[in-house]
Amino acid sequence: MKTLKYTFFLTLIVISFSCSKEDEEFYNAVYTTIPGLVTIEVQPNYEVNDVLWINTNSFSRYLSEPNQTTPLDVYRTTNSQKFSFIYSLERQVDGNWENVAIGNNFVQENGSTSIGNYVTANAIYNSTTETYEFRGGLRLLQTGQYRIGFFSGYNGSNFDIISDSGNRSTFLTIATTAINANNGFYNFTVN
Repeated sequence: MKTLKYTFFLTLIVISFSCSKEDEEFYNAVYTTIPGLVTIEVQPNYEVNDVLWINTNSFSRYLSEPNQTTPLDVYRTTNSQKFSFIYSLERQVDGNWENVAIGNNFVQENGSTSIGNYVTANAIYNSTTETYEFRGGLRLLQTGQYRIGFFSGYNGSNFDIISDSGNRSTFLTIATTAINANNGFYNFTVN
């Protein structure tokens, strides 16, 4: 009976430590929905070697939230110098959408990126303008049907833009949309 009590006590300690660790990981995480933080800069038609630009010009430090009277100060809330989101470029081949390798065909104007099978765009905080700035372009190298696709977010329909908050700061995930995208995609033709 004594062994059973010790085993139960040790099991309870192990469970409480694992639960505490998980709680710490998500304790400072908050979520909201604010549309239109990203813009795809569209033009009437695209030719080979044109650049399709994506920006966060409307991503202010102060954001209006639904059903709130005062703007959310995302910089003060998160202490984050950077918010990130993910998108990809796809080309239609034989009726199927295939990922396009971007490689050195990315043009960086503001912010920063990490490029692999998709683009991780980082909007960097500018204290002078009080905005999170990103502007990057995809050089279009071939004719065809293309689309920009954003990865589905936590709410299942929009995509996420996520703070890069430091330890003990609030991690903010904003479900947002891209202006000029329909259901997370922007379709276009390169002539």
